[in-house]
Amino acid sequence: MAANESLSSARAEFTHAFNHAVPGILPEALEALLTKANYNGTSSADKSRIVNARAILPEKWDAISRAMPVHLVQLLDRSITTAYSTFRPASALGKATELALLDSSTFETTLRFNEMTQNFRDKAGQALLDLNIRIAVLFGQDDIRERENPFRPYLLARCIFLAVEEQKLSQESEAILIEQLGETFASTMAGIYEAANSALERQGISASLALKISKAPESLQTRSPAAGGQGGYGGTGGGGGGPSGPGGAGAGGGQGAYSTMQAGVFPGAQAGQGQAQVQNQGAFPAAQQTSMASPGVRLEQLFQTVRGKPLSLPAATPVLAQNAGAMQAAVPNPYADMPSPGSPPANAGPAWLSGDRALGGVLRQAFGEASPVSQHRDKHSEGAIPFTARENPQSSSAQAGAQARTGQFAHSGLPAAAGPGSNDLIQVPAALVASHLQNIESQLKQRVEAQALPPEMSMGLSKVLGQMHKVMVPDSTAMKDEKGEIRNLIREHKDALYSLAKDTEEQMCIDLVAMLFEVMLCDELVPFNIRISLGRLQFLILQLALKEKSLLSDGKHPARLLLNRICSIAYSAQQIGDVDNHVTEEIARIIKTLMRHDSDVPELFSRIQNRFETFISRELRTNNQHIHRTVKALGEAEIRFMRFACIAVAINKAMPKVNVEMSFRSFLRKEWVRAIEAAERTDALLARRYRLLVPDLLWSVFPKLDNDDRNLLSSMLPTMVGTLRHGMDLMELEKSRQQKLLNWLAEAHAQALRPAADSKKPQGLSLPAMHERFEQFTNQPDTIEHSEVHHYEFAREIYQQDVFAELGLHTRMLDKEVKRPELPAETAIVADAPTEPELNPAYLERIVCGALVDIKTEKLNAKACLRWVDPNLMYVVLSLKGDDFPAVLSIRVLCQLLDTARLRFVEDEPLFERAIRTLLRSADEVDNVRV
Repeated sequence: MAANESLSSARAEFTHAFNHAVPGILPEALEALLTKANYNGTSSADKSRIVNARAILPEKWDAISRAMPVHLVQLLDRSITTAYSTFRPASALGKATELALLDSSTFETTLRFNEMTQNFRDKAGQALLDLNIRIAVLFGQDDIRERENPFRPYLLARCIFLAVEEQKLSQESEAILIEQLGETFASTMAGIYEAANSALERQGISASLALKISKAPESLQTRSPAAGGQGGYGGTGGGGGGPSGPGGAGAGGGQGAYSTMQAGVFPGAQAGQGQAQVQNQGAFPAAQQTSMASPGVRLEQLFQTVRGKPLSLPAATPVLAQNAGAMQAAVPNPYADMPSPGSPPANAGPAWLSGDRALGGVLRQAFGEASPVSQHRDKHSEGAIPFTARENPQSSSAQAGAQARTGQFAHSGLPAAAGPGSNDLIQVPAALVASHLQNIESQLKQRVEAQALPPEMSMGLSKVLGQMHKVMVPDSTAMKDEKGEIRNLIREHKDALYSLAKDTEEQMCIDLVAMLFEVMLCDELVPFNIRISLGRLQFLILQLALKEKSLLSDGKHPARLLLNRICSIAYSAQQIGDVDNHVTEEIARIIKTLMRHDSDVPELFSRIQNRFETFISRELRTNNQHIHRTVKALGEAEIRFMRFACIAVAINKAMPKVNVEMSFRSFLRKEWVRAIEAAERTDALLARRYRLLVPDLLWSVFPKLDNDDRNLLSSMLPTMVGTLRHGMDLMELEKSRQQKLLNWLAEAHAQALRPAADSKKPQGLSLPAMHERFEQFTNQPDTIEHSEVHHYEFAREIYQQDVFAELGLHTRMLDKEVKRPELPAETAIVADAPTEPELNPAYLERIVCGALVDIKTEKLNAKACLRWVDPNLMYVVLSLKGDDFPAVLSIRVLCQLLDTARLRFVEDEPLFERAIRTLLRSADEVDNVRV
């Protein structure tokens, strides 16, 4: 049957299955939206938006359900005309005038559209792979490309987007409906694609593909655009089939032989005997499995994976690939005069990754990870992504396709399919690799010579990098490529840098730093302008990594600390807003300084970091008036508290041996100590009177059996009571408590002056002996050990509130809001109270000025920035999002919140550590694919 009829039959079945599935979307989508709205983890704002979207969906469903089939027809018309750029049915040509597949690039570049397309692809599974193969067979092609499949998931996702867009809903409702319709519709993917497969299978089109030998030209000089009609490189299947064959058709547009080389396929690399079937090995056919084992291919896979891209060749950086020796020997090598695919360094891949070493294990060793990946491919260390083998359906079509499956990655994070000659096949002709290397080296030499560098600067990779950093780094406007992404300069010059490396270790360092920047330059927690500035430091960081191996393995390296801090502060400044301009200017000055120097300057990074930390601490503290005043108030409160603690320690050392009423003892150890501290701030003589009153009061409450003692007490009482009243008024003690204490003292003094004859109460010390016991308290300087301070923590917050009230500050005290556990006041000052546990050092490293945190407790749910950290690690001052006034939180309570997951850092890890973690996960993915 003609290809046109086969394709029309598949289209009819595909469209019928699609139209049949559309009506069932509504009830399932409504039920799913209700479930999401009732989920406990959904915020109230999100619940409101979901409920609104759910109410809109039934009203708009008729219009949406009518629009989806219309858009599918238009998209299918266009996609059929462009499949493999060879087959254009007349009926399709006449209808493809209203809608182009790429009329809006917005959806393809949004995360929502990409996730929906990938979800459809995952749900379709084996049925989509089989259909890709059948379409390739139908068009007489050997290279299997999903983008050439006229029924690919992209079209179905576009239908949903376009249909919902036409309803002109609010942005929030539109996003919710698109996401939910996509999730619901995904469950029908397998049935839709099975229908298309069945239609093609009835026409005798199987899901199997034989590999053929692609004949090569006799010499490189014959490579020209005119060669397309002669079939030399014309396509991957025909082997020079002439203008009308597949080969000629592929080159007929003036592409010629060179177009096939650009597609990334070695001429003659697909060796085999006639129509021999490829033996399936794991998830790859034999030829591609050998290619995928190549170090260069694995490294390129890693570069592609870290950015979440399909495994395809970047336009500016051909991949060094290696084909199996048996495949190279199958046909004569047309590049006898060029470096062979197996000879380093042109295309053998990096020597440091040679052999059967797991990529993840090599990277963990290089980055100083404690637990390396097991060398057994069926074992996975902690943190690795476990590999799940693809289950092969037992259908006849799947069994046939299993014999010729090309490039199926059995992992959700990798492309669904790849094939020989497609963008997903990582193979490069040796001639093109060698030519690319020569061009880059030539450009590098020309630019270095143009700067009139002294001869010694051209000696050694490190010195060349230092000069490249100073003269070859583009300005900020030129750091973006044509796609708007930040350029990886090390990757662009990788071949030339490789040629200057003296050994494998330096080559490995080049690749590792390039991989780190590949991740860091697309880190969304770093503002885009800062990423551009970071990208301009690539040669400097590589130079430093070559000189100081600890840069890659030591998290405390000054360069890592500086770059981590710059990126963290830049993100924080962007979020809090009020310091953004000043921070950006300071970072620009730092980048300008780094651009003028190379890594030969001693302690360059550590000195800059020290200055930057000073700047950040000052800027975050003083930029906001409320925060500045709060920090000063905390300093004053801390001075008062430490004086209180010193006085309390001195009085407590003399108190244990004096047996008095517990409430009176508590008054002297707490309230009266506060009175002494308050007096010392203004009047030293008054403070001394308050101190001398303590032994006098204690002596006065004991029985006086001697007449001289009774007379002395009677004469002292007016002065003692007057001083006591003055002190209680000074510390603003409540009148009721004052009267209660005075009543108790009056009764105690009456009993002391008229003791009962049979009184068992001890007489106590004489007045001189009592003053001698309190000698250190009344006459010696106060001292305190650091371990004794925590006994009096209850008073610290009291002094803070007093100072805030004096200054009229509206600062919030968060310890109570987050339900800080407190001991009873009296228990808190017992001398033998246990010492509080040490703070977690890992937390303390993260508690720095500018850190962003997310607080979620019973009474507080907010994002905050640490604006000031107490040098003694007692308190932090935060600015809460949406609050004009700052807040104070003790570091001990902050650590408790971290322990209970009620507070988290927005930035889980610093920049370098995040990049390393991403690389290791991506390396595990690449290793798992090769299992």
